[in-house]
Amino acid sequence: MKKIKDNIFLLIFTLAAIVSCRDESLYPLPYDTEKDNGGYLRIIQQTSNVVDLNDLANSAFEATFEAVEKLNGDNVEGIEFWASHRRGTGLTDEVLVTTIDGTGFAPTPQPTISIFKRAKVRVLANDILAKIQTLTTDPDGTCTTLSNICSPSTGLVAYPGGPLLAGDVIILRWILILKDGRRFSVINPQAAVNPSMAKTLEANSTPNVTTAQFASSPFTAQLTVRSVPAGSWIGDYSLTQEAIWSALHTWNQHEFYPAGLNQVLFPNQTVTLATVPGGLSTERQFSVNYRGKQVTMKINLENGTVFVPLQNSGVECAPQKSVFWVTPTTGNFTLNSFGPLAPGLPQATTANRGAYTAASTGTTPGNTLRIGLDDDADEYGLRNGYCTWTRRVKLLLTKL
Repeated sequence: MKKIKDNIFLLIFTLAAIVSCRDESLYPLPYDTEKDNGGYLRIIQQTSNVVDLNDLANSAFEATFEAVEKLNGDNVEGIEFWASHRRGTGLTDEVLVTTIDGTGFAPTPQPTISIFKRAKVRVLANDILAKIQTLTTDPDGTCTTLSNICSPSTGLVAYPGGPLLAGDVIILRWILILKDGRRFSVINPQAAVNPSMAKTLEANSTPNVTTAQFASSPFTAQLTVRSVPAGSWIGDYSLTQEAIWSALHTWNQHEFYPAGLNQVLFPNQTVTLATVPGGLSTERQFSVNYRGKQVTMKINLENGTVFVPLQNSGVECAPQKSVFWVTPTTGNFTLNSFGPLAPGLPQATTANRGAYTAASTGTTPGNTLRIGLDDDADEYGLRNGYCTWTRRVKLLLTKL
């Protein structure tokens, strides 16, 4: 009897293993028993969401990609970047801007938890403009709502001609190409206006890849065209840490905020904002005293919002582990009027992300710029307390 029971258990275990190994619904990418799995491009860091009219030569889409596939990046043939232009409701066709060779992917510098290769890619605004200016014909001139396929009624449009204007939007879509010729992307934006223009063969990603926090592979980005005042937000500023708290806690939990976590990570000091050599026109950097060490912080000016692109602070909290900074999530962190709260906590509604006056040059004494950052993320920007406990920090910079 015992032998029969053992055999039944073995049979059940074997069947379960077979089923679990072949459950294709668990795979985030197209699965084929005759081929290797596909791949996707995780965005580790995106520098800017802005095209600067005042400095097109130093404007670009810039991001660090991580190639996630069976060979850890060695199976990447290249990445195609396609661009569309939107002005108001008018959307053009898309055009190929450039192809990035897969040999640009390299092993991730140590220390790291990643086995996948990464590449930093820059697609220049002037190159994008030169390509979309070739879209001089209406790609679906006969498209009307009478055929019940167009939205808006005019369908797609030709590029309106001339230079870019403030408020224009550049939509980039990229396609991952593997060495066996397979292509992975999302549906092209033209499909939403005229379904007959949909490139369905390339739309083979799934939500748990494109929108998931860890996968972070949208295959598309939107860049807003605006003007950044030349020479703005540079020079000497006083820096004060206004608050430090956990954005995941309610006000009554904050009332008992642990004293050991209510630290001054950024002591009062003077910092000098400057443009980034070889960087984008919207970027600024400065040397700052952080956790007792002098390090460099980079920020990006985004039409009134200050972004902190994911970056290694340069401070190690343990062997093989560094403290990373990342832009806080969207929205406001609101505390009720109950109190008083512990020192270091925000006493009122405070924007999660930093802010500045977009129309200001920030060069008049007294001009202020606030930076919000989540301290102690990991190298993927996940707020999981890589070293201690992820805390949200507010910094006030005042022009001297």
